[in-house]
Amino acid sequence: MRVVRAPKGLPSAEDFELVSQPVPRLAAGDVLFEATHMSLDPVMRRYLPGPDDAPGPIGGTARVGDIAMAATPPPAHALSGAFVGTVLESRHPDFAAGDRVRGGHLWQTHHVVPGTSLATIPQDADPLDELGVLGGPGLVAWCGMRIAAVRPGETLVVSAAGGAIGMVAGQLGKAAGARVVGIASGEKAEYVVHELGFDACVDRSTTAVADGLDEHCPEGIDAYFDNVGGDTGTAAFDRLREHGRYILCGMAAEYNGPESAVGPPLRPMLRKRLRLEGFVVYDHYPEYEVFRSEMRELYRSGSVRYRYETLHGLDAAPAGLIRLLSGQNRGKMIVDLTGSG
Repeated sequence: MRVVRAPKGLPSAEDFELVSQPVPRLAAGDVLFEATHMSLDPVMRRYLPGPDDAPGPIGGTARVGDIAMAATPPPAHALSGAFVGTVLESRHPDFAAGDRVRGGHLWQTHHVVPGTSLATIPQDADPLDELGVLGGPGLVAWCGMRIAAVRPGETLVVSAAGGAIGMVAGQLGKAAGARVVGIASGEKAEYVVHELGFDACVDRSTTAVADGLDEHCPEGIDAYFDNVGGDTGTAAFDRLREHGRYILCGMAAEYNGPESAVGPPLRPMLRKRLRLEGFVVYDHYPEYEVFRSEMRELYRSGSVRYRYETLHGLDAAPAGLIRLLSGQNRGKMIVDLTGSG
């Protein structure tokens, strides 16, 4: 899958095309694997070219932690992603044909990548969980909630509460004893309350976020886990209590437009002694095994619940990304690539 036109705002199907190319030969240290499942994430919008981007080198990548992500690609460049698959051929001593792996970077069915960029997963591992609750989204939520450090009795607000990260963040807040209020829309607003145990949720499809927060957080907010930015982030920021924490995880509402020239006002931060902290998951890879151990137990015991929406075939990925960026997903979005070719 390639980008053939720089999207203006929300991407459209016409910005992408599906092509066939020969699989490159392996160099020493490389691994060829066939992807069976692919993750779709809002952050992918950041790696699409903007209308004013200067063309860069075709095939350019940026190494981030143990994942190679496409640098801001020019038109007709492939997209970045995360995959689970099966090794077909290896010239790396740590991998053999038949191994199951997690990694890769481009929207395609077959990947030739350095073995150092891959992680082996158990043969019986659920590929959805490896890309969801036990993978990147779960790790992001876990790291962000450690930064939030919510205490019993505090009020935690989570935006995009029904999304891949928000589902986990809210449940971890409940486990820590906080009162958890989500922000979501439609069916997802009901889901996080009735199925995940959130105390309340602002349905942004029927209620202004500011009004909903006033209703559900009348005494203010102690910690805000932000996945969307924009007006939602502003409404939560304005309602932070003294010593409140604003955890900046993602800004999905702003990925389709230019970066805002104005940030949050600084006087309230001083007066209320607020803390605003952004984080990226790449800084926390050394904690991955600790996260996996803790989350696996919570998930297996039913203390943390999670759901997925599965699409089929690589050709479904663009429409899936568009739905995801529009907030129309129902849980973590995965593309099943079995049968693609």
